[in-house]
Amino acid sequence: MDRGVPALSGRAEALIRLLDVNDNEPRVKFRYFPATSRFASVDENAAPGTVVALLTVSDADSPAANGNISVSILAGNDRSSVASLVIFVNDINDHPPVFGQSVYRVNISEDVPLGSYVRGLSATDRDSGLNANLKYSIVSGNELGWFRISDSSRLDRETASQVVLNISARDQGVQPKLSYAQLVVTILDVNDNKPRFGQPEGYQVSLAENSPSGTELLVLSATDGDLGDNGTVLGPAPVTLRQMFRLDPVSGKLSTISQLDREEQSHFSLQVLATDLGSPPLSSIARVNVTILDVNDNSPVFYPVQYFAHIQENEPAGTYVTTVSATDPDLGPNGTVKYSISAGDTSRFQVHGQTGVITTKIALDREEKTAYQLQIVATDGGHLQSQNQAIVTITVLDTQDNPPVFSQGTYSFVVFENVALGYHVGTVYASTMDLNTNISYLITTGDQRGMFAINRATGQITTASIIDREEQAFYQLKVVARGGAITGDAVVNITVKDLNDNSPHFVHVVESVNVVENWKAGHTIFQAKALDPDEGVNGVVLYSLKQNPKGLFSINEQTGAISLTGPLDINAGSYQVEILASDMGVPQLSSNFILTVSVHDVNDNPPVFDQLSYEVTILESEPVNSRFFKVQASDKDSGVNGEIAYSIIEGNAGDAFGIFPDGQLYIKSELDRELQERYVLLVVASDRAVEPLNATVNVTVILEDVNDNRPLFNSTTYVFYFEEEQRGGSYVGKINAVDKDFGPNGEVRYSFEHMQPDFELNTVTGEIRSTHQFDREALMRQRGAAVFSLTVIATDQGLPKPLKDQATVQIYMKDINDNAPKFLKDLYQATISELAANLTQVLRVSASDVDEGVNGLIHYSVIKGNEENQFAIDSSTGQVTLVGKLDHEATASYSLVIQAVDSGAVSLSSTCMLSIDVLDENDNSPSFPKSTLLSIVENVPVGSSVISVTAQDPDADINGQLTYAIIQQMPRGNHFRIDEALPIVVLPPGNSDLVLIPWFAGYDFFFLFDFSKSGISNSYLQL
Repeated sequence: MDRGVPALSGRAEALIRLLDVNDNEPRVKFRYFPATSRFASVDENAAPGTVVALLTVSDADSPAANGNISVSILAGNDRSSVASLVIFVNDINDHPPVFGQSVYRVNISEDVPLGSYVRGLSATDRDSGLNANLKYSIVSGNELGWFRISDSSRLDRETASQVVLNISARDQGVQPKLSYAQLVVTILDVNDNKPRFGQPEGYQVSLAENSPSGTELLVLSATDGDLGDNGTVLGPAPVTLRQMFRLDPVSGKLSTISQLDREEQSHFSLQVLATDLGSPPLSSIARVNVTILDVNDNSPVFYPVQYFAHIQENEPAGTYVTTVSATDPDLGPNGTVKYSISAGDTSRFQVHGQTGVITTKIALDREEKTAYQLQIVATDGGHLQSQNQAIVTITVLDTQDNPPVFSQGTYSFVVFENVALGYHVGTVYASTMDLNTNISYLITTGDQRGMFAINRATGQITTASIIDREEQAFYQLKVVARGGAITGDAVVNITVKDLNDNSPHFVHVVESVNVVENWKAGHTIFQAKALDPDEGVNGVVLYSLKQNPKGLFSINEQTGAISLTGPLDINAGSYQVEILASDMGVPQLSSNFILTVSVHDVNDNPPVFDQLSYEVTILESEPVNSRFFKVQASDKDSGVNGEIAYSIIEGNAGDAFGIFPDGQLYIKSELDRELQERYVLLVVASDRAVEPLNATVNVTVILEDVNDNRPLFNSTTYVFYFEEEQRGGSYVGKINAVDKDFGPNGEVRYSFEHMQPDFELNTVTGEIRSTHQFDREALMRQRGAAVFSLTVIATDQGLPKPLKDQATVQIYMKDINDNAPKFLKDLYQATISELAANLTQVLRVSASDVDEGVNGLIHYSVIKGNEENQFAIDSSTGQVTLVGKLDHEATASYSLVIQAVDSGAVSLSSTCMLSIDVLDENDNSPSFPKSTLLSIVENVPVGSSVISVTAQDPDADINGQLTYAIIQQMPRGNHFRIDEALPIVVLPPGNSDLVLIPWFAGYDFFFLFDFSKSGISNSYLQL
């Protein structure tokens, strides 16, 4: 190329020949048997002449001279190469494994953790390679699944006390050899079974109240599956029996100590303890729920017993007077109270049976009677009556009456609790304007327990029982003052003041606390709590230490918090601290509580995991309880401070995994990779110190998929509609199945259960397409139905065995309008009388359309020949009907063109011809021309033709055939005759001498000619 502008270039070809130089040494190659082997080998028992290897030598130089190879060592400068052939002698599996002994024995405790080492069995094999690579397996004896060579379910001596395992040792040769040995495992008992009650979920017992003491409720028993002392159960012992029940520890019989009252307590929940003699002992508690059944042992009780009411005279019937009230603590009908009047004027008063409301029955007249007294009885559903009847005093008031009036509407008194009986609480006073009236006082309500009494004459209220403020701190009494027959009332409020009559009491059940020796002064170790039900200063609790070893402790006087004042000595072991709780009342009351403080070593080293994180992959099909991984942490402390326990605190969705105290992870519930494929567990390792230290680590568990989910169609039945006449390969529909598995396990392929010539199925997408064109009507003729029912299969690609699902596919051929209606005949013929009535049915034409639906729905119409609108056709049925009036003489026939049209979107049609002949009826009379005046010459010969008359009849055939006759001649006589067939009038014979009266004489011959057609109708002509 030159450097001009523009640059110009030229090209030439050069051929270079390379001369060979002997620069490549021969290469020796061996071919081994089999061809995939990488070395030469021969079986140790091979016969002479066995081919071991093939030798090939090659040289990359020119074959003319430098590449001409001889496999020998020659003198000179020839290049050469040396190859070594190493031949291995193959071992033959001609020696079986040999166990060291035929029977092995071992004893293990039943509570050893899963994965514990049981016994090692060893066998030897004189062969080499795979022939000496031994695998051990349990052949028999492991039906309980407790053992496996290399974890399994936990042992249970109570299920089997001895297990004999047959162990096999198998080499991995082509023709493997086996040997067997026995391992006898004796399971030693440990106290791992708690005593078990017959009904561990609890006992339900019912007992009628008032049953006599000693009534047996049930017999309790407990069993223990362990051996010896571990399985010896001490008789049931009471935990809580409420001092109303007795439990015999030998027989287990539970009975009552005294009669029970349901109204005091209707339900008891008892706890019974069973303990074995193991070390340490195990125990279990059963709950006995005792329901007390009601007995009608309580009569209704009125409170108050006395009622005072007044009512104005002349009040109408039904006026409210007062309400009485009684209660019955029994249940149901036994506690349902009904009221009735047992004594008194029942003609004037009535009581409502359910509510106790008393009303008048008639108007009352004070001048007739000023006061009434009723006795009300209360009866329960068990027919028990109240022992004390309610006394109701009713006063009829006049407008001039003056009831007693208290000096105060409301009285308020204060009394201290625990005062002596008869203590004066206060006095009420009432007066009246009426003269000479003595007033008496009565407490009617507010004191159902009878804590107070009132002097009937003076109104002085005193205590009638010991009053406890902690039971009730306030009373509201209703006091009635009665002056003659008239009463008044007032409210008395009594407040009970507190006395310091209750000591503080501690609420703790814990009597000991653990502390660490290096806790600093001021460290709070315990919170004391005491309560005092008194009020005010009497209920204020102050705390102090009654016993304080070496002054090492202090307590907050107000809160009860105990803290340290100095370091504790671990060598002391524990300290006894006595706490005193005192109130501030006078006199001051107190109670004490002894707290044991145990001192422990300093926990100054946290656990440390041996890795920063863990990751493990397991199959999702791993069985529950399988142990799959172990985390390991260490703690440099000693004793309980160095004992480590493991737990999972986060990431354990669905509680899928558990962890043993030794850090061994196991599967706690069934895994499913399709729900969750990865778990990140946060495992914590904690020591057992008073102030435990811990460490955490992430354990990532990845679930590896197994083919455990079959494909699932999203429908068990697919329905597709496919239009006919589409070309082959047209899309019909698509099926779909989903497999939750991963990879090949989740890859779905589709197929027909049976070969289908009409449709093809895409194995990957699930699309169904037609293989040819379909005619729905042809299918109907051939198969009787235009539907295909196919079974499709969805199969995954999992190994070793793919999983399947199947569904049904219904393909309906959808009709298109490709067929015109077809009449049964091309020509229909019908006849109808011309006198047929309107709406007479003529004929029904019929067409069919092999299409379906609207495409086969036919409508009929007359498109030609009905210009006179004489006929109508039913568009649905094809019925032709006369709608006009026919006249054969006008139109003797009709030719109608009828069309049948389907209802397709693009309609198709066909036609037929309907020929209708109108039948003639004798509906027309013959008609003459108008009357004729005729003159004839007299003396014409007899038989002479006088005139020829002609009548017309438009009817056809016989209806139009005429006959003639003379029906009347005037003047009378037989002067003329007429031929019946030929209407010619002639002179009759024998009348040749007849003289005709001259015209001018004023005489006319008058003829009436009769026309008859089949004797049906006549017409007349005057001549």
